Amino acid sequence: MTLHLSIATLVQHLLFIFLLLIAPVWDFWDTQRLKRSPSSAGKLRYYKTLCAWLWITSVIALLTVGVRSLLTIEPTPQEIPWLLQHVWIFYLVEIVIALFVALMLLPFATVFWKKVKKQPRKYSSAEAFKPLAYFFPATWTERRWWVFLCITAGVCEETVYRGFLLHYLHVFPWRLDLTLALLISSVIFGLGHLYGGVGGVIGSAIAGFIFGLLFILTGSLLLPMILHATLDLRMLVILRPPDVANTAG
Repeated sequence: MTLHLSIATLVQHLLFIFLLLIAPVWDFWDTQRLKRSPSSAGKLRYYKTLCAWLWITSVIALLTVGVRSLLTIEPTPQEIPWLLQHVWIFYLVEIVIALFVALMLLPFATVFWKKVKKQPRKYSSAEAFKPLAYFFPATWTERRWWVFLCITAGVCEETVYRGFLLHYLHVFPWRLDLTLALLISSVIFGLGHLYGGVGGVIGSAIAGFIFGLLFILTGSLLLPMILHATLDLRMLVILRPPDVANTAG
């Protein structure tokens, strides 16, 4: 039993080191390689590789920590007093999360409204993402893989960056304050998005913090998973689909 716990703990330490150091460096190096030589084949290889290591790390986390311990959380008011012991802060956080969700769903609402009004799409928001064209899907095959990648990111990144890291830092083997654990896990999540530059890291860290708060408030990773996947999937309605892009060209 002791040996089993020691091995599980060692694996958790290694997984933490991977998420903190190896994953960000690898992702930055791989995306820079893709940026230097952009191609559809390169994008698909990157999508598939990212999906593979996300699922592998998620399975490892689930096996070493346990499904219930990883996917649920039941903090006491004493563990995070600023959030659970002050009603006005609690409601303020809920409002912030609601605004974040509304902003995230805005592209879907815009598309729906355009269809109802039978108005043509202008895809003006897509211009802001041109510097990342080497990364985002352009062909229909890339878009299909992007859907799988978004679902993978929603499920697996929440599993490892929220479920695993909060457990590892706050419950076992460390006993850090829950707020500090949430901040550290959010920063590590942001570092995993170095391809977006400083702005991408900060934006991802903030999104990770909000997903973490939602995890704590609901006690389950289900909503963070759904919202995370939806956040990534919105790119499919922001970017021009291949037929429209070809027509515009």
